[in-house]
Amino acid sequence: MRMMRETTRVIRSWRESFMEIQYTWAKFVSYSALMRIPLTVTTLAGLEPVLQQELRALGMQVLEQGRQAVSCVGTQESIYRLNLSLRTGLRVLWEIHRAPIQSVQDLYREAKSIPWERFIHPHQTIAVSVSYPGVRWASPRYLPLAVKDAVVDRFSEIFGKRPSVDPHAPHLPIHLHLEGKVGIVSLDTSGESLHRRGYRLEKTLAPLNEVLAAGILTLVGWEPKIPLYDPMCGSGTFLVEAGLMAYGIPPGILRSRFAFQNWKVFDSALYKQVRRELEKSVERLDAEKGSDTGGAAGGTSLGYALIGSDKDPKALEITQRNLIRAGLQGKVRLFPGAFEALPPPFPSEQGGFLLMNPPYGKRLQDPELETLYRTIGNTLKQKYAGVQAWILSGNPEAAKHIGLRPFKKVALKNGPLDCKLFGFTLMKGKYIS
Repeated sequence: MRMMRETTRVIRSWRESFMEIQYTWAKFVSYSALMRIPLTVTTLAGLEPVLQQELRALGMQVLEQGRQAVSCVGTQESIYRLNLSLRTGLRVLWEIHRAPIQSVQDLYREAKSIPWERFIHPHQTIAVSVSYPGVRWASPRYLPLAVKDAVVDRFSEIFGKRPSVDPHAPHLPIHLHLEGKVGIVSLDTSGESLHRRGYRLEKTLAPLNEVLAAGILTLVGWEPKIPLYDPMCGSGTFLVEAGLMAYGIPPGILRSRFAFQNWKVFDSALYKQVRRELEKSVERLDAEKGSDTGGAAGGTSLGYALIGSDKDPKALEITQRNLIRAGLQGKVRLFPGAFEALPPPFPSEQGGFLLMNPPYGKRLQDPELETLYRTIGNTLKQKYAGVQAWILSGNPEAAKHIGLRPFKKVALKNGPLDCKLFGFTLMKGKYIS
């Protein structure tokens, strides 16, 4: 009996060593930095065109724009660069398997055929997420279980040990997408969503998603040379994202970890090379722009003007700390006070952008909310002629009380909330109730 156990142990040890040799060769052959691989980058609803534009600017070969996603072709180097650089992407998914799937049995079989041992060790952890628009042949709760069972069964058969499940911070996040009769298995290279930049460790009530803020700045046509004012800045998300854009700081540089760093195929030298290249570009750009002049407009030597205000002093304190963590200390001017009580922070006749995300309220007919939006409209008309104003609101009824006709409306999502972005070209006048 003891001999049988020892023989079994030796066989497993040999098998594991053999698999490691196989993996090392496979990594050399199949996962070189130059291998072309299919990628899908996810985003928020309404930001797909912005993401596609950003991917092209980063040199990616874009294949298709889908619903809350854009597919493209890249390399292992692209995975590192996208995770570090993307402003309007949520996750970078690496497609590793695609097959016809019409049953749970098909799903299990196909998932088990994937060489998961090339990516992680048996002692590491996994988690499975699923998207299944229109799929009716299986209960949604069985889909992630089928993939999980396939992965652990494969490891058990090869190594005699299996990875465990960690739904919160897995080493290998697996994503299954089912559409029609096709199943696509991808690895989530990002891990935590890319909207978690790393600068916002504290937040105010109902914070704005960072990816949404960056997307809105692009949607409205803002450029760093144009003065930008957020009069209800909250935790400063618009201002931080604008600052990162203006000073060329890749948002992923602020993060300490990505999921791909846990994998066997992770090329540490290549990642460090990409990261250092991006850091050097920031240093070079910062040197070219010079130091902050501390002028009244809050601009740099190149004339940048990023200004924020809020009537809540605690919100301004949080904004200031977020700016410091983002490497933007001294590059944004902050003022305490209510929007209607403050003078314009820059000459409105010279143009500029005013961007705000006022409270939405819980009730459509909240009188205080109506008063707030009416005050916003009056203040805009009386003080900001010549400025282009953009207001994000999740309360269309309250937004009517702004009393201005928008020249543009864009449907967006702030987390689970349906929102609209209203654009106004401001002229002199007074709100009449």
